Amino acid sequence: MATMNEILTAAQSLPPSDRAQLIGALWDKLAPTDWVPPDAKWIAEANRRSGAYDAGEMSGATWTEVRERARKKAGLDD
Repeated sequence: MATMNEILTAAQSLPPSDRAQLIGALWDKLAPTDWVPPDAKWIAEANRRSGAYDAGEMSGATWTEVRERARKKAGLDD
């Protein structure tokens, strides 16, 4: 059986659209009980952003806008 590092190396050689599909397929197979909890830095950053949003210091974006930016950045949309 291949090691995680061998699989990761093979996955990194895939085109961006295939990598994105692989991420989705793997995520769908991961039970919520297996999720790794966020670390303290992630929680602190989320709290900082939430506070900035609540104070009107930053704005949000719709899911459609976020998805479009992410797909473009990943090379899935031209």
